Amino acid sequence: MACYVDTVRSYPDAGLRFTDFCHLLADSRAELHAMADALGIPGRFFQDHPVRWHHDLPRPLRARALELGAVEVDRVQVVALLRARRAALTTA
Repeated sequence: MACYVDTVRSYPDAGLRFTDFCHLLADSRAELHAMADALGIPGRFFQDHPVRWHHDLPRPLRARALELGAVEVDRVQVVALLRARRAALTTA
């Protein structure tokens, strides 16, 4: 089990305090929520999609997530993770 962070992207029109974000993903929701708690991310920011559940992680928190054990992944690895989630839903 692991948590993951992908590449930071700019969202200049987000209308939020931060405009540069990456995604915080995990193998399990429990692990994702534990990492979000450790980073001080409020639960209300959890994006609960059936397959794409994640937190948007502001650039300033990315380094801390890595310190806490998150693994850097690229787009190909993110797609593989989401496909595995989808497959798990369809076989359950």
